[in-house]
Amino acid sequence: MSDLPTDVIHDILSRLPVKTLLQFRCVSKLWCALIDSPNFIKSHLKRSIENQNNVSLVLEGDGLYSVNFESLDKAVKLDDPLKSESYRTEVFGSCNGLLCLFNTEKGMVLWNPSTRKHRKLLVPLGEFCKHQFIVYGFGHDVVNDDYKVVRIVQFNGMMHSEVKIYSLKLNSWRRIPDLPYHLRYKRVNGMLVSGALHWIVTRKPFDTANLIAAFDIGNEKYTLVPQPEYSHKDFIMYLGVLGENLSIFCNYYLVRIDIWVMKEYGVKESWTKLFSFAQPSVIRSFQYMRPIAYSKSGEEILLEHDDEKFLHKKFIWYDLEKETLKNIRIRDMPNPLFSADICLGSLVPLGSDGGCDGKRLQAQ
Repeated sequence: MSDLPTDVIHDILSRLPVKTLLQFRCVSKLWCALIDSPNFIKSHLKRSIENQNNVSLVLEGDGLYSVNFESLDKAVKLDDPLKSESYRTEVFGSCNGLLCLFNTEKGMVLWNPSTRKHRKLLVPLGEFCKHQFIVYGFGHDVVNDDYKVVRIVQFNGMMHSEVKIYSLKLNSWRRIPDLPYHLRYKRVNGMLVSGALHWIVTRKPFDTANLIAAFDIGNEKYTLVPQPEYSHKDFIMYLGVLGENLSIFCNYYLVRIDIWVMKEYGVKESWTKLFSFAQPSVIRSFQYMRPIAYSKSGEEILLEHDDEKFLHKKFIWYDLEKETLKNIRIRDMPNPLFSADICLGSLVPLGSDGGCDGKRLQAQ
């Protein structure tokens, strides 16, 4: 391959998984420089997103586990940088191969499980009250090519909140305008779609009308997202992401579920009811269900749902054409299982000091 033009080598290498590319960095200085270059990292990521290659399912249980998405056969425990015997590591978000992790004992990091690099975030201190709750969101600021973490502290029964945003480029937190709505759920982190994080909110505490609030990571502004025209409004609502689309799960009190997707972001008329079914026989009882991803063929959707006692999560395939459900058995899957996230294999870096430690930062 030494006689091939650089652009041809670039194209061939961009099709390979991260593990192979990390090994190929040792081939020559030229290959190492090519694989480490920002242009190559971006083109490799772009190809992986477009072709849905190098995709895994990250499971959160007694530790973090990875499962190859195409086979969904066996879960392998990950050596995450926050592993602890006292507290479990939680995944607050996944974007472009990076995971935002949190552990009560060891703090928060951004971690690339493919390259095994991480950056420890300086945890912000601020107002504290036993009646407060905290939610997070993580995503890519395309305008500034930056990765950001959003932290919202809100106080029960109050509109008062404290919102801070972390910039990977600046490696610091700063205070931004408060969320002008009341968060509906206390432990549901933001869903990333079209460069914005989304939460279910109400206009004020104790309202029953659900709204969808979006926080644009680039311009750092809040907006409301239009919702579909529901046939009935007496349901429990959850948000999800399916492909590149925002999705809504409507639970009509253990009787029926509807799943909607917004095919053109921000356009009310683009909401489409993907499917609807009554209590299925393959699930004894459910309250929560979330679409995770399309199969590579696009003919099936992987769904996460809670078990009959609402203690942990399980998976099923839904066939869009046949309208059938099939349980999934993943070997060595953690039990209980608390959540699942899609993660791409990528070379996205975390700065020159990836893997460094940080100290707690006073609120600004």
